[in-house]
Amino acid sequence: MTFSTKSAERFGTVIDKSPYMVEDPLVKIQYVSKGQNVVFGRALKDENYSNLLYVGKILESTKGKSYLGSDAWLDTTFPHVIYITGTRGSGKSFDLGVLVEGISRLANPSPIQNDVKPITSIIIDTQSQFWTLGYAPREAIEANKVQLDELKHWNLQPNHLATAKVFTPPGSTTFLGTEQTLQIRPRDVRAEEWCALLSQEVYSPQGHIITATLEALGDTDFEIADMLAYIADDTNWPTVAESSRNAITYKLDDYRRTNLFSASGLRIKDFLEDGTCNILSLRELRNEDKSLITAVIARNLFDILGRHHNKKKTASFFEQPFESNGTPDRVWLVIDEAHVVAPRDQISPARSALVEYVKRGRDAGLSLVLATQQPSALDDRILSQVNVTFSHRLSFQSDINAAVDRIPTKSIKTMKFAGTNLTDFGDMVRVLDAGQCFLGDQASSRTVLVQIRPRVSAHGGYSPF
Repeated sequence: MTFSTKSAERFGTVIDKSPYMVEDPLVKIQYVSKGQNVVFGRALKDENYSNLLYVGKILESTKGKSYLGSDAWLDTTFPHVIYITGTRGSGKSFDLGVLVEGISRLANPSPIQNDVKPITSIIIDTQSQFWTLGYAPREAIEANKVQLDELKHWNLQPNHLATAKVFTPPGSTTFLGTEQTLQIRPRDVRAEEWCALLSQEVYSPQGHIITATLEALGDTDFEIADMLAYIADDTNWPTVAESSRNAITYKLDDYRRTNLFSASGLRIKDFLEDGTCNILSLRELRNEDKSLITAVIARNLFDILGRHHNKKKTASFFEQPFESNGTPDRVWLVIDEAHVVAPRDQISPARSALVEYVKRGRDAGLSLVLATQQPSALDDRILSQVNVTFSHRLSFQSDINAAVDRIPTKSIKTMKFAGTNLTDFGDMVRVLDAGQCFLGDQASSRTVLVQIRPRVSAHGGYSPF
């Protein structure tokens, strides 16, 4: 089963008609007529169809040449910033699973990958539902029965990730028996991140105490207890009010008791095994703690992979051998409910780290995937480099406006649905069913309506009721 020689029938005749008729012609799209394939995320060159993951099928009929029923693929070669929006239950978290399946090492070969070199990924799992990526769907679960029927309809086989690791913070619920403990090293947290975590300005009295304490402890493997001891020593603070020291002490001691921090905690390098999916199950943490973990990971990924690629480029330039230390060339950071970790209207440890990540991460081989049900609540600066969007059903106009503003191509002007001409893109987004989305990229002249394929691994986001 290769991308260039097999027809779309290999995935089953899932779509042969559509209730959506788009009046806007597609004047530019990356289409391979042999096999009826559409590629998003990169401009095709020659007949290089490698490193593509299967997304689903084109759902729209189009005025002029129609691509209805064609297979939709997404590039994995180049670093992306992918933005997924949609209300609860519209399919945005499902998309994350589809993308991770497509870039990961699978237990069995699958046509959802076309010559994909497995990519390391880290999932900020704010709802603790992605652990199921490591398991195939099960007949005993009613929701999985529906999924298995869908897989047969699409001519796909159940599968699962071959290398998925689940990490949980101390005190969180565990049930697999294979979870690894997630703890952060205090030395990996910058002063501005501590201040954001503790709701303090960097240039406030408490911010000064944090900064001075971290400078004094330096690069040692210190605990929060060591920070507290330094702050408690009167001789270190001849000009600082005791009330400020007490206030910061109470807050830091609260974090000491959570056991989220440890001098022997995980290093980011521990997540960088080539082709491994690392799932950070964070549902039971406070939002500010989820944000801090995201900040530490994003910043360290940028530092580690930046140094890795600089050394690699230098060796290539001088025609010298490059000795790898095992650092992967590419990493995808995947964040569910991104507005929780980087809200636009609150102090957040993750905001500045993610802004730096998206602006400069491309040269370091870093991709970012963000999913949110509240597009208007996410910091705009993080979305400055978006190049692929999945727009599912949204309800509120403010969220629709925020989502549309970040689509990297034109939205649709006129679409006929149920005998009605829709001329407002917001109205088009409102009528979508679960699993349907407008996919936009810079290589296409406008957004394209796509039906997302079923997951091949077990889906953990179904309703238990």
